[in-house]
Amino acid sequence: MLWLRLNRPRAANALNAALHQALVAALAEADRDPEVGAVVLCAAGGRVFSAGADLKEFSERPPLEARKSRRALLRESLLALCDFGKPLLACLEGKAIGAGGMLTLLCDQIHVGEQAMLSMPEIGLGSSSPLAIAIVAARAGRPVAQRMVQQGEPIAASLALTLGLVDQVHPLSDLEAQVMVAAERLSVLHARAYRQNRRWIYRALRSDILVALGEFSDWIDQDNEGVSGDGA
Repeated sequence: MLWLRLNRPRAANALNAALHQALVAALAEADRDPEVGAVVLCAAGGRVFSAGADLKEFSERPPLEARKSRRALLRESLLALCDFGKPLLACLEGKAIGAGGMLTLLCDQIHVGEQAMLSMPEIGLGSSSPLAIAIVAARAGRPVAQRMVQQGEPIAASLALTLGLVDQVHPLSDLEAQVMVAAERLSVLHARAYRQNRRWIYRALRSDILVALGEFSDWIDQDNEGVSGDGA
């Protein structure tokens, strides 16, 4: 079992280029390593799993160019999560916001502490997010995507469990131990069959991610030409 930890706690684990690239590389290495039976995605700091995209990065670039750079980085991380062939679990103590929540929702099992929260706040900031809709809908269905993304409602741990966004809610003191038990249980399953099933499970969402971060985002940029906002 391998724990991959987002480690920018002073920046609320905001996703910058270095963090995206490290995540993609670590997943590729773990997928090749026969000693790794399962991977747990977690974060340093506890209070915030990830605040989402690092909007300070690329701030010296024109806004459209900056958005496209952030999209390209996020696309590579999301595709790496979709293409990963082994059991992948999320261990969430605190808040997972925007792109940080998207990383979480692409894990096979999501285990959260009682104070955890998932949030897709883009619409409240005047930004569209077809990508968030695709990921939330794939996990928990269209009504939940309508509520969480289209209405921007933050979803606390207990409600997330009820809605099917997460798999288990644990007392914080017991969270990591329970994740370890779950990861060990998954890691002994037939590896090749698990990989083949996982590829099928994520095939449609993978296509939606490419469209959402490609031609549909290009259309949004054109539709928003001359209007402030950061649709992605």
